[in-house]
Amino acid sequence: MKKIILISLICLTNISVFSQTNVLDKVIAVVGKNMIKHSELETSFLQQKQRYGIVDDAYAEKCDILEGLLINKLMLHQAQIDSVNVTQEQVNREMDNRINYMIRQAGSREVLEKQMNKSVNEIKEYYQELIKENILINEISGKLTVDVKVTPNEVTNYYNNIPVDSLPIVQQEYEFSQIVILPKISEEEKQLIKERLNGYRERILKGDKFSTIATLYSEDPASAKKGGEIGFFSRGSMVGEFESVAFSLREGEVSPVFETKYGFHIIQMIERRGDLINCRHILLQPKVSNIELYRTKVTLDSINNLIKENKISFEDAIKQYSEDASRLTGGAIINPYSASARFSKENINEIMENLDKIDFEKYNQGDIIGPNLFKTELGSAYRLIKVTTKIPQHKINLKDDYDKIYNSVLESAKTKAILDWANRRIPKTYIRIDDEYKGCEFKMNWIKK
Repeated sequence: MKKIILISLICLTNISVFSQTNVLDKVIAVVGKNMIKHSELETSFLQQKQRYGIVDDAYAEKCDILEGLLINKLMLHQAQIDSVNVTQEQVNREMDNRINYMIRQAGSREVLEKQMNKSVNEIKEYYQELIKENILINEISGKLTVDVKVTPNEVTNYYNNIPVDSLPIVQQEYEFSQIVILPKISEEEKQLIKERLNGYRERILKGDKFSTIATLYSEDPASAKKGGEIGFFSRGSMVGEFESVAFSLREGEVSPVFETKYGFHIIQMIERRGDLINCRHILLQPKVSNIELYRTKVTLDSINNLIKENKISFEDAIKQYSEDASRLTGGAIINPYSASARFSKENINEIMENLDKIDFEKYNQGDIIGPNLFKTELGSAYRLIKVTTKIPQHKINLKDDYDKIYNSVLESAKTKAILDWANRRIPKTYIRIDDEYKGCEFKMNWIKK
């Protein structure tokens, strides 16, 4: 059956593709008011080629990709019709996730900036609109597929209908659990931070511009470059302490210093529009001392020794000592890109975000690794990692890979739901495709007779 490649946010996931994309741009398709440019198609094509290897028919492959882009633009058009709202906070959060992923791929922020020939701030600025579009598309996709379900029988039947010699090979995978100890921040350090923020607040109250001080001193890089402005948001978008203070302010008012899990803040209300508000903020994050980091490592060494001496199990130590939210799920480390507990051996280090790379290949099931220094959203911490499961390379099967097969069946069902919707929307939507691609054998009737 002819395939349709549904495209996600390709341009911000592959550095080498991004850095080598250098094509003359032109509009090759329009859906509603939304354009598809030649560079967008070429970038998507290069990534598919890099991911899957040699392409037998480049034109046919580009046609498949273009149809996926057309479906995306159709969903974006629907989001515009439905007046779907995206907050700046959502855009910033997604942008930070993408940039952090790219930095892990590159190895460091400096290497990324060299490869891209742009500063991280310039990358963020350049791709703001693309991120926003992607969020809107995901909103519509979610609405179209929210009721799609698959049964265990459908999963089993799907697997049983795959010829044995066509079963894909699953590379070696791991599952991990962890014990995390967070370094303590001294009260003296917290007091110094609060004094600094109070100093900035006094300057603002005496006439200095909040935006200028935010740009110079705030440790929230996404908002600092905009003078601390966050963008409009509603209740439920921020952590509770931040919202409580923000929604209590009058326009122009500056808050007292307050604390969230991210550090200490002051906020200035800019504007209120019904249930939405727009604020500026300045964030300062207390720093962990090297002494506290060392104490944390010593604590984990002591816990590790207790486990080795069989005085406590790793699982009980998670419950008793771990200070990370993962303790509520038995310490399981979740792969943020698959939402599962499985990690392939090729991408463990990038996803686990260790400062020092770990050779997981040499460890067996049940081995404990660490303490290892790693980065959290709140700063540096240490953890012990246990290899809870090590699954050798094998042909896919229902026992070891039920989740993978289930997700494949579910994604197929969701894709069908989106395609059925697209078939209904195409006749009601303005669509224009460049002559160069009118020879494509599209699955749907994009080129209206």
